[in-house]
Amino acid sequence: MGDPEARSRRPAGQTRARMLEVAVERVRAEGLQLDYANIELEDLIRAAGVPRSTVFRIWPDRVAFVADLVRALFEADPGFDTGFDDSTRDVLQQAMAREAPATDATPDGPPAALREALRVTVAHNMAAVEHSVAWRTYRTMSAALASGDAVPGGEDIRALLSEIVDRYLGRMAEIYRGLNEAFGLRMREGVDERDLAVAVMAMIDGMGDHRRIQPTLVDGPRAVALGDEGPRDWHLAGIAVYGIYTAFTEPADE
Repeated sequence: MGDPEARSRRPAGQTRARMLEVAVERVRAEGLQLDYANIELEDLIRAAGVPRSTVFRIWPDRVAFVADLVRALFEADPGFDTGFDDSTRDVLQQAMAREAPATDATPDGPPAALREALRVTVAHNMAAVEHSVAWRTYRTMSAALASGDAVPGGEDIRALLSEIVDRYLGRMAEIYRGLNEAFGLRMREGVDERDLAVAVMAMIDGMGDHRRIQPTLVDGPRAVALGDEGPRDWHLAGIAVYGIYTAFTEPADE
């Protein structure tokens, strides 16, 4: 708890930071429950050792606090906001360097090097997102909003998620733009890289939902030949991403 006199002298900025720090750690350990049952201000105040009066000056109620908490959860896990997490970006870069891709796509579409880059990157990313507090929070809150049930602070949460997803889609569009340039592809007429990012994100969302119900149905490797290189072990999501990528792009020199 600490010295009450010292607590009373704690600046509001420190109180705010400490409250959010304690709440973020709780969500990391327990997840964010739909009714925010594990985010009680009085309980967090005790755990954080901060002045109650200062907390309620900053946040008049739990709904206001949760809105700031959700933003803090994403800020604590910047991989979601910037596209791929650091480890997945490393896997993608290593795959591209290892494959030494040609600059031109084949007449039939994306080259083998792109297939390999997508194969290893998507498999790694599907594992990484399960350990991401930001992704778990996003899925929890978006599922609650989609359910039609009343969500405390729902409109504010919807606006915040929309803002965060917009930034995520913009970053993924940049990544796809770079991949297209590296592999001699362009977007088909009528769609752009942001459309591709939306389609892939929607597929990953749905795949993630099914994975929680039947993990082996989604995660079991499939030995599939998608090109001249012959059968390779693919994660189901990787096959789906490759199919989407192929549908949205074409060789740039056509």
